[in-house]
Amino acid sequence: MRQDYPHNITLKVKSNVAVAGTSLSGFCTGALGAGASLYFTGTECTKVVYTSSSSGSTGYPRESYSTATIVRSIISLDWSGLSSVASFQFPLPDQLPSSMYHKDGNGSSCSVSYQLKLQLGGREIVEVVPIQIISKPSCNPPLTYVEDRVRRRIMLACCIPKGSIETSIKVDDTRLGIGEVMKICLELVNNSSVDIKCISCQLFEQIDWHSCEHHTSDTTIVASKKVSGLKGMKGKATKQAKAKAVSPSNSDHKSINVISCEAFLRVPDSTLQTCTGNLFAIKHHLSINAQTKCGLTNVKIQVPAQITSPRRSMTTIYDYLIATEDRG
Repeated sequence: MRQDYPHNITLKVKSNVAVAGTSLSGFCTGALGAGASLYFTGTECTKVVYTSSSSGSTGYPRESYSTATIVRSIISLDWSGLSSVASFQFPLPDQLPSSMYHKDGNGSSCSVSYQLKLQLGGREIVEVVPIQIISKPSCNPPLTYVEDRVRRRIMLACCIPKGSIETSIKVDDTRLGIGEVMKICLELVNNSSVDIKCISCQLFEQIDWHSCEHHTSDTTIVASKKVSGLKGMKGKATKQAKAKAVSPSNSDHKSINVISCEAFLRVPDSTLQTCTGNLFAIKHHLSINAQTKCGLTNVKIQVPAQITSPRRSMTTIYDYLIATEDRG
């Protein structure tokens, strides 16, 4: 027989926002009794919209759902039968991923959510409080990426050689927290006969998730910077022709064909953190693209990146929470 519980039971937490590795604290009020239990749970949820069709028929959309448990812990309540208030304090695991929600343009979605649940009598859930978790900030040293004098062949229509472009890259830190700035130093030696139109740096975010045997992914550009108007953008042949026109007696004039530039990319507050769960994976990479004319090889460089939770003040953390809520 179902037991009736009083409806004046409440569950309060000191803060609904917590960083992994810290602690949750609060209290419960009301006639709890010895059968009261408090749980902290974390869950991954995915939804994949796919098209199902049989032989000779038109496909129609269907939906697949999956869930996976991240954490489920019992929190002890410090209470006395003479008091109607029971306090608690619970240490959060260090490796919890941040709360998140993402939805693509097709209606598929993935999320990570956490809750405190107050249960009475071993069955009935009487109070649920959502908790926003932020993953533990990285304490690792900067992860520098360096690439020195890599020669990249330039081809016309994939078969006619047009020389080469040498690239040298240095990224001061590819492991960044939300709101931090990535500094990119780039040098190109243009030994080809083609002109470089512009150079762009972009930070990509790729989210992959699945439900049962159905998979989907979504890729977005979270930050972008375009560099143009630099010296050395012209091809070697073009510059030699100009040098000869200016000084015909010095046909061996060596023109400058080196492009040196810096770019700065700020990681937006709405960027998700790099992580891998049971049902989803979030990856980031930096893409550097030196664009040439149509039909010619573009110089493309991809650098792995890792985005962590905010490593600054609580103000930055709350800005991150607001941005991710707006994103969802």
